[in-house]
Amino acid sequence: MRIAAGVALILILAAFLLPAVAAACPDCKDAKSDSETPGGSANLGQGFYWSILLMMAAPFAVVASVGILVVRSRRSRGARP
Repeated sequence: MRIAAGVALILILAAFLLPAVAAACPDCKDAKSDSETPGGSANLGQGFYWSILLMMAAPFAVVASVGILVVRSRRSRGARP
């Protein structure tokens, strides 16, 4: 029981401490602070938004493409899906 309590304590501490350490990469922090100054890039937030959407959609698009290829190849052979 003591081991489980120790592991739980370590996990709780990690859950509270890790987000503060991994808040953002240094490049993102520097770019974000640059956009707040005059002459900085105005569409930086929009760029981050679209890049995150692209990264989230890419795996689904790949899986759907492979699925379509498999269905087409099965149908061209005359086999039923």
